Amino acid sequence: MARRWRETGIAVLGAGVVVALVLVLLQFVGDDEPTDQAVQPSPKPTSSTTSATKAKPKGPPKPSRWPRGLVVKVDNAPAARPHVGLQMADLIFVEPVEGGLSRMAAVYWGKRPSAVGPVRSARETDIQMLAQMRRPVLTYSGAAPELGPALARAPIVRATPRTKPAAFYRAGGRPSPHNLFVNPRRLPKTKQVSSPLPFGGAPKGGKKTKRFGVSYRSASYGFRWSPRKDNWAITLNGRPLTSAGTGRVRAGTIVVQRVTITRGQGIVDTAGDMSPVAKTVGKGKATVLRDGKAYAAKWSRPNPKRETVYRIARNNKRLPFAPGRVWVLLVPK
Repeated sequence: MARRWRETGIAVLGAGVVVALVLVLLQFVGDDEPTDQAVQPSPKPTSSTTSATKAKPKGPPKPSRWPRGLVVKVDNAPAARPHVGLQMADLIFVEPVEGGLSRMAAVYWGKRPSAVGPVRSARETDIQMLAQMRRPVLTYSGAAPELGPALARAPIVRATPRTKPAAFYRAGGRPSPHNLFVNPRRLPKTKQVSSPLPFGGAPKGGKKTKRFGVSYRSASYGFRWSPRKDNWAITLNGRPLTSAGTGRVRAGTIVVQRVTITRGQGIVDTAGDMSPVAKTVGKGKATVLRDGKAYAAKWSRPNPKRETVYRIARNNKRLPFAPGRVWVLLVPK
């Protein structure tokens, strides 16, 4: 009986020694190889981490349709100056009109000024030109009777003294029709957004330019580069262009877009001059002024519902705008 207990005790002791040795070995293994609880699986790449890894320097956004904004047709005859509210515009179009003159269309996506003007009439050019924006609020004083049906069909919200009389008023000290102004805050609202224009750093190349001029048959614009203010000071017919309350009108980028002129509906004014229609869908040559340089460029817009894209002529790369206001002058070829 005693012998049996001794044999049992020895067996138990032997088993204990084996277990202890196994535990020691596991401890050493644990020092070199973490247990399953200590091992954390590598995270799978997510779309965000992948995009961050492959991120490239940010450039101009892809061509799209501009968001809705406010557009005001602005007079630029000598009797219309000084202008009001121009310097707050994000974008200004200059388009040819009757008699070799020009007319402006001021576009506001951000904060609206308390007044803009003098306000003048719409033109056939406006319909195609503004189709690159989602249903803008087009503000104008009136239009030729023949143009009325086309404006009614266009994807715009019309704001005129007839449709929004409370928003318009006449200012003293100026002769009619150069005395009509509008309070934009009384017009149909648009969501305030940042300018959707393609801004970016200055591309390589370009020709250093201090002054640049653009001439219509009966109107001329001048642009002088100001290194201290880092923008272009604008003159109209040899005189500084100013906006009441803000002083000299300036822009970070000037685009001179050469366009084909057509007769459109063949509308003429009271003097018998044809109303020119600038064709803004298609392609052509352009000159882009930014950062004290002039870039030979080309423009294209195959679809009315897409923004116009400007590319450097020598390498076909998209040409971004300099930060600040942008002016686009539609100039006959």
